[in-house]
Amino acid sequence: MKRQPPDGLSTSQQSILACVNEQSGQFTRSALAKVLAGSASVRVASQSDNPHFGRLADMGRKAITFEIDILLQQGYLELDPRGHLVPATKQ
Repeated sequence: MKRQPPDGLSTSQQSILACVNEQSGQFTRSALAKVLAGSASVRVASQSDNPHFGRLADMGRKAITFEIDILLQQGYLELDPRGHLVPATKQ
């Protein structure tokens, strides 16, 4: 069962959680920040096929990574053994 984000999370944090919930285990912290920022350096099979690509283009990658780290610290996200982001398993 996926943890539902509380209303108190920012729009950017909710976007991060939505992406990780839909594409669990696909991205490292850095890669997710690049996707959400819309970085041209991202190697996505087709950037137009990823609905999250560029969703947080108004934020820099560093700011997005900071938000990801907050979600990790608060227990909304976890890292799998490969260092890829997954939804937290604990409630």
